[in-house]
Parts: sequence; structure tokens; C-alpha cells
Amino acid sequence: MTVREESKSSEWIPERIEMDTPLSTGDRVRLTIESPREGYLYVVDRDLYSDGKMGDAMLIFPTRGMRGGNNQVLPGRLIDLPGQEDNPNYFTASPRRSAQGSEQVGEILTIVITKTPLKLTIGQRPLLISAVEIANWEKAWGSEFERFEMVDGAGNGWTKEEKEASAANGSRQLTQADPSPQTIYRIASTNKTAFLINVRLNYAGNSSTTDQSPQ
Repeated sequence: MTVREESKSSEWIPERIEMDTPLSTGDRVRLTIESPREGYLYVVDRDLYSDGKMGDAMLIFPTRGMRGGNNQVLPGRLIDLPGQEDNPNYFTASPRRSAQGSEQVGEILTIVITKTPLKLTIGQRPLLISAVEIANWEKAWGSEFERFEMVDGAGNGWTKEEKEASAANGSRQLTQADPSPQTIYRIASTNKTAFLINVRLNYAGNSSTTDQSPQ
């Protein structure tokens, strides 16, 4: 599972990557999420192993320790996970082996946006979601989607506009004149209550210290 570590006095500049870009041990990762629909964002993380099995489903957002637990999404506003005001303000990629000895090959991120808040007990730490509950979410809200990547977007740095639009206390909203997301998911769903997609982050075998931010 990606983990948050106590930060040091270094300052990092995020840069874009495509969703298929392999992550290496030690990579610093931030997720930036935007929704054209107003609602509430939930992100669940599951370890994926080489034998096809997945680890426990952990709700990594919202938590009280990340953005103060504020998970409301609005068109034109970005949510950084972790937020730029959080300490540390990045995850650290840390692949491991399962209890059966299988190598971890990636992370499955379940991204959910609901019209109204879910009845969950949000604390300081990630919350365990039962296998039954996550399966029910996928059945009720899951949808097919298309994915689009910005041409020549990977490697570009975080812009001033994106920083302002993701500030927890900011009021900046992105417009069509601002930089587009690196990755866009077009969802085929008519469900007005919630929608859900599963996306995969892959791990590579080599080590790296690049700061990488899927959007």
C-alpha cells in the first residue's frame, strides 16, 4: 500500500504522468482529482499481487488527517491527495509481498463520487471497508468508461493555476482556458446517485525518486 511518511525540509514540484507509467519504490505520488459533477469524493486503495489476489480495501480518502476530512468536489476545483497543506503532502510508493509470498504489482484505486455523503465513520487513519461493502458499491455504482491521455502532457510541471485550484482554503476555479487534466475518464452512467470506477497504478522493478502525480 502507498504510505505517507513524515516529511523532511525538502520541497517537491509535482509533474504529470500517464496512468500507465510504472511507479518505483520510493516514488513520491500525489493524486489530483477533478469532477464535473458536484458531490462527495471517496478513494479506496487495494494492493494487487502477481497471483491476481487483492489486499484489504482501505478508504484512504477522506480521513481527518488529510485535507481536514473535507471531501466535497465541485466543477473547476481540484482535490489533491494528500493536499498541499498536509504533512507530508505526498504518498510514498512501497510495494511489498503478500503473506503467501506473491509480489505486489500494483494498486487498485476505487474512485467514488456520491450525490450525498456516505454514512461512514471517518477518523485520522484509513478506514477498512469490508469485501462485501466494496462489492456492493461496485455492483450498484460501477460503470464502463473510456480513458483519454493528454498528448505530450506527461513530464509537465504543476501549474500556478492548478496549485491555486487545489488549495484547501482557495476560491480559484479552473476554466476551459486553463490546462486540461492529464487523464480524463469518460463514464457511461446515467446513475444520478453515485458513480464508481476502478483504476490501476502499476509498479516497476527498478527504484526511483521521481515525484509523480497522476491526474
